[in-house]
Amino acid sequence: MANKLIAWIRIQELHKHLTTQLPFLLGTSIAWFVSGRINWHVFAISVIAIYFLTNACFISNEYFDYETDKINVERIGGEKVGVTTTGGTRVLVEGLLPRRQALFASILFFIAAIPLAILLQFHFNTGILTLPIGLLAGLMGLFYTAPPIEASHRGLGEAFLCVDNAVIPVFMGFYLQQGFSLLPLIVGLPWIIHAPAMKIIREFPDYEADLSVNKRNLVVIFGKEKMAPIYILLTVCALILFIPVIFIVKGAVVLLLLLPAFFMLRSLIPAIKGEWKSKEGLETICKNGFIGMLFILVSLTGIFILKGLHRGWT
Repeated sequence: MANKLIAWIRIQELHKHLTTQLPFLLGTSIAWFVSGRINWHVFAISVIAIYFLTNACFISNEYFDYETDKINVERIGGEKVGVTTTGGTRVLVEGLLPRRQALFASILFFIAAIPLAILLQFHFNTGILTLPIGLLAGLMGLFYTAPPIEASHRGLGEAFLCVDNAVIPVFMGFYLQQGFSLLPLIVGLPWIIHAPAMKIIREFPDYEADLSVNKRNLVVIFGKEKMAPIYILLTVCALILFIPVIFIVKGAVVLLLLLPAFFMLRSLIPAIKGEWKSKEGLETICKNGFIGMLFILVSLTGIFILKGLHRGWT
């Protein structure tokens, strides 16, 4: 029983929930910066809904990527599962949980998020886009690997991830509190650009496994030689897109952006040198890039919280 409980915890990849919760928190912090107030009931319900939708996505991905994960020996992290690991949790591959139970759990998590979205829209009056965008987020996460769309198998996975894990959480974090605005998307551009960049580079170590099962992501379709410059270009663009934030916020607090920039450069420089061609170099690029990507969200959120606090003190 204890082993099964641990397996259920592992398959949720709780550490990687940061990639959906943090962008939502960023959108919320921008809303607080703009208005000086937060509806904490809306925030709490939204966080739970995002947890449900993220679990539905992660667990369904484990189910539908079973064949790929089973033969993936080049993944970053090996048998160890952590924040920067690629290639899934291996819970199903190791037989720790029945595959059918995992699929059933992912469906239940998706269904559990629906009444929360209804509650937000119709009880808390969070706006007409609440339920439609919530459903879109859930369906994009589900059909990332699930048939009939199988976005990650048809060269659409990177676009799905960009919209589902980057654009929607940042936008909705603001929208549920303050309504429609382009401000959170402008502020979130470094994250929105760097998230698909990281998806691309993290497909490199999984290339052979993906190719063998005809999982046609962009790296399989175009090859590593052509996609490495795309990663470099997107990372450079993400760094440049810190500039609008500097003009929006102003003040010494923007120095927090040096933190993600440091790790992004530690990923970018070896990528430019072509170190992605070795397993050790690729692991360094992926790990630093992933940490830098998360620090984009942490730093931006911290900036808007600190600016909001400063406004309150003055």
